[in-house]
Amino acid sequence: MTEWQDRTIEQRNLLNPAFCAVVLWHVAKGYQTEAATVTDATAALPLELAFVGASFVLRGQTRRHLPVTVRTSLATWIQEHPLERSAVAKGVGILRPYVREALVFGAQHGALSMVGRRVASEPGAAKRINGYLKQSSADVRDCAGQALFVGRWLYKGGTPSTMMAMLGVQA
Repeated sequence: MTEWQDRTIEQRNLLNPAFCAVVLWHVAKGYQTEAATVTDATAALPLELAFVGASFVLRGQTRRHLPVTVRTSLATWIQEHPLERSAVAKGVGILRPYVREALVFGAQHGALSMVGRRVASEPGAAKRINGYLKQSSADVRDCAGQALFVGRWLYKGGTPSTMMAMLGVQA
């Protein structure tokens, strides 16, 4: 991991642990929300999907190509967006250290919790996160909204290993 003072301005702004933790909180929240609709209220986001979710959300072009409904299957989306598929797979590797850092930061600040190999959004953090978003730019709010969608979409996508195989992500 690059020391903070050695990071570029872009890395400090887009990949800082607080912002990435907010993104992961929304991915986990979306996953948990969708799970609750099918009476799986205890389901939390599988750890490997935290990396996939971050890759979908943090790259602007990929975020703009996301479907508008969770009914669009991941397989269909991949077929329609082959370049984005490869960008997501590559992004998982590139973002790995930043996502790890964000998971630790989010857990230390009470926004995320780890239950085994699953990530849960802590409901008590919602007020602080919403306060942060109210004062944020439209791009930051878009990331949060799309992260919520991505979490819901990932829940519908099948098993983590199947989704990662379809995306070409190496474990």
